Amino acid sequence: MPVRVDIEMCFELHSGMHTTGDRAELWTDKAITRDWHEGGKPVVPATSIKGWLRESAERVLRGFGQAACDASQPSTICGRCLVCQVFGSPYAKSPLRFEDAVLDEAITDTRIGVSLSRYRRTAYEEQLFTMEVAWSKTLTTKVSGLFTSRDKSIQAVALLWVAAKAGWALGAARSRGMGWVKLEAFMASCDGVLIPEGELQAIVQRWQGELYE
Repeated sequence: MPVRVDIEMCFELHSGMHTTGDRAELWTDKAITRDWHEGGKPVVPATSIKGWLRESAERVLRGFGQAACDASQPSTICGRCLVCQVFGSPYAKSPLRFEDAVLDEAITDTRIGVSLSRYRRTAYEEQLFTMEVAWSKTLTTKVSGLFTSRDKSIQAVALLWVAAKAGWALGAARSRGMGWVKLEAFMASCDGVLIPEGELQAIVQRWQGELYE
């Protein structure tokens, strides 16, 4: 029988947030992504959340000496490692469904930036641009999914938990100081039963312990 997992994550924001959307905004070159059916609240798209958590999970597992694909190099994706099992691969879809992250009670303003040359490491002349930035105390998102067993579901939750704790900057313009976040709350349940954090810690410690065996 399939096992259902439900996760809610809340992050503290320590800087402004920007995710470029496809909206046209007067006097703004890069308008922020907004949720059209939630009163136009600024959001981080589900695809960005999934990619950010996957990148963090890959980095953490490799630090533990575990096998983990590098999604930035599609030719290396194996479809068998834990990251592929949780986040999906060209061979199989992810069992998880990610939702847009909503910036609660956000205010927005516009920041002026300048285009930079990565080769000369200098600013381009006459290439200013405007970027919409959202400011909020917290950012919340939800993840849900179905797994074939409780063991697989708990292992996936543990991976998301440690990935969320290890990630530090989310969204676009991270190199410009945007999107600094810190995990504030992580609540997960398996078939409606809350998963204690100690159980997740034990799984992560086992991954760490295998590095020294």
